[in-house]
Amino acid sequence: MARPRLVDDETILDATRRVLAEAGPAKLTLAAVSARVGLAPPTLMQRFGNKRGLLLASAARSPQLVLRAAATAEAAHTSPLAILRDFAQLGDGLGFGRLDIADPEFREHALAHSAAIVNSCARFYRAAVEAGELRAETDVPALARHTLVCFNGALQVWAVNGWGSLATFLSEQLELLLASYLSKTPPVH
Repeated sequence: MARPRLVDDETILDATRRVLAEAGPAKLTLAAVSARVGLAPPTLMQRFGNKRGLLLASAARSPQLVLRAAATAEAAHTSPLAILRDFAQLGDGLGFGRLDIADPEFREHALAHSAAIVNSCARFYRAAVEAGELRAETDVPALARHTLVCFNGALQVWAVNGWGSLATFLSEQLELLLASYLSKTPPVH
């Protein structure tokens, strides 16, 4: 009979994302993740095989985290742009550039992660156009893709420069991106 798991996979994968955000993939070790969750490294090896398996499991979960964050932001706000601004607070949850996307398995997860961000942003932008928060002529698909570029670029720049908090830096970059798309007349609610 198998022993019950004292720490579920979700908790381990959350710890993996935190260690990955702090140390990067090169310095992430099973021991570092194990220490975060109070398990022995062999337990992680038993569940995930090795460091690569642990990172793949974390990467596979990434698109669901993006969609969960989008749903949380939507539940908290009525304004589509407020939803988008809250969604931008995902911080490291929006970044996927720290893993080796030359590896086909990681690339597959990176593509799904990017699609989740672009599709969520496009939904928020369509709603913002309909609500009058963004100009009617806004190219929503292009703006959604540009937002992904903004998020990923901001994450890279912040990782190197550490300008303030990540959340504040992402918000500032998003506001600069949105400035030329904002409706000149305030929406009527």
